[in-house]
Amino acid sequence: MITGVGTDIESVSRFKRIWDHKPALLKRLFFSSELAYADTKDKPWETLTGIWCAKESVLKSLSNQVEIRISEVEISKKNPQHLDVIIHNPKVKSDQFRYFVSISHSREYATAICVLETNSER
Repeated sequence: MITGVGTDIESVSRFKRIWDHKPALLKRLFFSSELAYADTKDKPWETLTGIWCAKESVLKSLSNQVEIRISEVEISKKNPQHLDVIIHNPKVKSDQFRYFVSISHSREYATAICVLETNSER
């Protein structure tokens, strides 16, 4: 059963400025795995913008279910066909929800959407 939807859009230039001028801030905004993944890309700030949008969209999709912080949302791409969402908060069980996340980019913007499904088998 779908129980939430979240979306976000961000300027790529914002994350390019952070990348260039405030790299220490990136370590507070992203998990090391997210930074390592972005670092494999030609323009890591574009990837980080998309990841940030995904994190925000997950947060918004959960807003009617549980209160969490963005620092507790990790986006993983171990499987090239699928984004994984890991919530680092004991209030959210790993099998409690399914997250369907999609990220898109243009040169200027990144956007993401998350459709949240409650796991009815729980």
